[in-house]
Amino acid sequence: MSFKYKGSKVLLTEGINDCHVISALCKHYKIPETFGLYECGSDELALKRLTALLATPEQIETIGIVIDADNPALIAKWQAVKDRLQKSGITAIQDAPGLTGTIIPSTNGLPKVGVWLMPNNQIDGMLEDFCSQLAHPIGVGFAEKCVNEAKANDVTTFIDAHKTKAVIHTFLAWQHEPGMPLGQAITTRTLNPDNALAKIFADWLTQLFQ
Repeated sequence: MSFKYKGSKVLLTEGINDCHVISALCKHYKIPETFGLYECGSDELALKRLTALLATPEQIETIGIVIDADNPALIAKWQAVKDRLQKSGITAIQDAPGLTGTIIPSTNGLPKVGVWLMPNNQIDGMLEDFCSQLAHPIGVGFAEKCVNEAKANDVTTFIDAHKTKAVIHTFLAWQHEPGMPLGQAITTRTLNPDNALAKIFADWLTQLFQ
């Protein structure tokens, strides 16, 4: 499936896993299909496309962007978003991301803009940290112990920044369909779509694109 939507209401993401996770949550919460997803390939490419859409002569009503709060950290990533918005003419921007996601109303003919920094707009992290919150706490906790032991025994090669990726995929390796993708794990409820964080994210999406 290709996620390269080019309509008037679009949600920009870093990668394909983000798209599948968001699609699964949209289906679970029956969020109206008033927008499309655009996979950009990286956080920097997502920011560049945000800038391009804000400058496009085409009629863009709403732009959402979902990127990881890493590389290097939450505050730096928020500042990168703010800088691009301000250069595009959007100046009424809060100092910190909203705890339940950020939505900036349309002003001066510019699109309405929404920002979500994975996992929860409050801490450094990524999509996998978001998904870990949806996992059974005992199961994902045990997966983390296993990953830590593997690391201690020098049988791993992942970088420290990707530890959460190792943990969530270790957890998923033990389920009824070992190794299922993150989006499918939500659809099958291996990852709980009714988790409070998932509900907050779904509410942000609904408010942004209503």
